[in-house]
Amino acid sequence: MLDAQVRRTIDQYHLFQDGDRVIVGVSGGLDSMVLLYLLNSFIETFHFILIVAHVNHGLRIGESEREAEFVQREASKLGLLFEYGKFDVKGFQKREGLSLEDAARKIRFKFFEELLHKHQAQKIALGHHADDQVETILLRLLRGAGVKGLKGMLPLRDGKVVRPLLEVWRRDIESFAKEKGIPYLIDSSNIQRDYLRNRIRLDLIPWIEKAYQPHFKKILLGTSKILRLEDDFLEREAEKAFQGLIQEEEGGFAFKFSDYRSLHPALQWRVIGRLLKIGGVDEGGEGIVMNQRRIVERFSHPPASFSFPLSEESFLEKKYNWIFLKKGKKEMTPPFEVELPVPGRTYIREIQKEVEVEKGQRGFFEEDNERSPNIALFDFQKICFPLKVRNVRPGDRFQPLGLKGTQKIKEYFINHKIPRIERSKIPLLISGDRIAWIVGHRIDERFKITPETKEVLRVKFI
Repeated sequence: MLDAQVRRTIDQYHLFQDGDRVIVGVSGGLDSMVLLYLLNSFIETFHFILIVAHVNHGLRIGESEREAEFVQREASKLGLLFEYGKFDVKGFQKREGLSLEDAARKIRFKFFEELLHKHQAQKIALGHHADDQVETILLRLLRGAGVKGLKGMLPLRDGKVVRPLLEVWRRDIESFAKEKGIPYLIDSSNIQRDYLRNRIRLDLIPWIEKAYQPHFKKILLGTSKILRLEDDFLEREAEKAFQGLIQEEEGGFAFKFSDYRSLHPALQWRVIGRLLKIGGVDEGGEGIVMNQRRIVERFSHPPASFSFPLSEESFLEKKYNWIFLKKGKKEMTPPFEVELPVPGRTYIREIQKEVEVEKGQRGFFEEDNERSPNIALFDFQKICFPLKVRNVRPGDRFQPLGLKGTQKIKEYFINHKIPRIERSKIPLLISGDRIAWIVGHRIDERFKITPETKEVLRVKFI
């Protein structure tokens, strides 16, 4: 029986203590409604005080309001306190430069945390189940996660976020709801293929099960449990390394770069993760992994000194053999625009980089395209002069290589998870009145080399 399995999960991971006040996140869908009814049935056992929390993300006008009314009505039937929050997720997404999923998650957790303090509660209970776990692991795999991401969600996180349904399957939850007559609503957005998670659930997993491994989901869950054990070991080792490395100083922390370089690469990665967490980068979102990659890459061949923004509250700074984590805002790079001689070399003070521009026959520079993200080749005949370098301005657009239409530079930055504080530092190569290259990222389709190209312009940032 499902209730017996959930009880085993609660006992195995010590999810609740007697008398806990619990914020229960309830969307009105199958999973959260079954969670609510199960926890309510355990009240006499654990002496819970349950508070039902519902978030309206403002994404589905009309449907969202009906869901809120439904959850409030069901909470009232059970005699439970109801808390409601309505938010503009899309507005928050645009302001913060996040994906829609990350924006919604951050808003939900902020609301739940506020309720935790308001009601002096101990736990936040969520309805994630085993199928959600499989989808999450695959989603993280596609985004390039390491062991920490691929171990999946935890039944108990930070001592307060609990997932009692994490070891039961959706089909069993559906059967239980039908057997017990538990009402629930169907979220229309769950069947829309606009979202990657939905495509993983509706297309990728069924295809793998049919074509390769019918027990794929069960096997992946088993793998995640192994990775959970390995992650626990690596975390302990990383904590030892971190404590031996870091020195507290006024306004932040510091460590010797040579000591960092002496660590195993797996521990380097986790030390950087701890720095990001201290620096205020959201641990649950994609931002921490993206920043980890950037920092590890920067540390692999670093200049004598540089600074790296972590968030709006902190930044890393390297000065010879010392790395400093400093609290406070690092000034944004001021607007700049510099004309480039062709051929020639130009130093850009605002970003502390030198630009080298060369012209040559087709084939002379071809291999450079594979060498570095800081080198780009263009069809010389398509270049308009003067050739300039500047940083981003409101309304900037370009046509990403391989695409037909144009896109706002701001949207490109958001889609590629580039922190807002870092965007003003990214140089743009300007040909006439068009953006030919977001340096370090992608060139414009209209300036690419084609079979008809005879002369090539090579631009390198040093």
